[in-house]
Amino acid sequence: MKAEIVKPSPILSPFIDSYMLVDIDWQQTTSLASTWRLIPYGKVSMLFLYGDAHEYTLAGAEAPMQKTRQAFLVGQLTQPLWLKFTGHTRLIKIQFKSAGAQQFLPMNMEEFTGVPSLDLEAIWGRSVSCLLEQLHEARTDADRIAHLNAFLEKRLLPTTSLIDYVDFTLEKLKESGGNLAIRSLEPQLGISTRQLERLFRTKLGLTPKMMSKLLRLNGAFASLEADPGSSMMNLSYQAGYYDQAHFSRDFKSIVGLSPTQLFSQERGELFVTHGECFVKQWTVTPKPELTAAGR
Repeated sequence: MKAEIVKPSPILSPFIDSYMLVDIDWQQTTSLASTWRLIPYGKVSMLFLYGDAHEYTLAGAEAPMQKTRQAFLVGQLTQPLWLKFTGHTRLIKIQFKSAGAQQFLPMNMEEFTGVPSLDLEAIWGRSVSCLLEQLHEARTDADRIAHLNAFLEKRLLPTTSLIDYVDFTLEKLKESGGNLAIRSLEPQLGISTRQLERLFRTKLGLTPKMMSKLLRLNGAFASLEADPGSSMMNLSYQAGYYDQAHFSRDFKSIVGLSPTQLFSQERGELFVTHGECFVKQWTVTPKPELTAAGR
């Protein structure tokens, strides 16, 4: 089993956080749950599969699932996504920075919000099939990364000054853990909150308000991972909520469970969070344990 993080080329690094190479033969793997729950974190991903496809649904682990394409985009999610793996998973996942994907896609990113599997051939045509063949036939992972770097560098679009507004706001939001009044940035940005919201929808596929919410709730999830005994009062306060019921409702909207439900029952699935392929597994006991595909 392998889950390895690799950095993109220097030309691509302003827009891409990392590549993740995954190689799991599920017939040989018994310690890792084959159902994963992906929690929204405010970033877009692309996956190129040169092994078996997996299944996905937005309706829950027990719901009927659809097969992914061999090369697809996962748009901005605002609710959990369940994945189920079988056969031999071999893939490269591209983890974009929050506003990075639009530098390769001349489209409004809001069109892809809530879309869990968009066929990349619909965007880039037969060149995607050629890349998949290269990935499959490559002898080493270094060769695969070289092919992927070349493919993406060729599709990199010119940057515009508009992205600076988004990047500046994102930096401030992350510094505050999502607890920042967007209007307070107007004097520094020189544009209105309404203009900024339009830019966010186009460049990210999310509003600044939704991005703030995801940052706060992922922060709460991290706190709960570090200390499963955290009280609802502390969690909601740290996340910038003064109403515990409102916090619990928002937490459940992106995780699929309330904070109190998260550790209250056994579940044979992985929780994938934070956009860095950080994985926790709920197994026989409610206490989470780090898996081999951790940070």
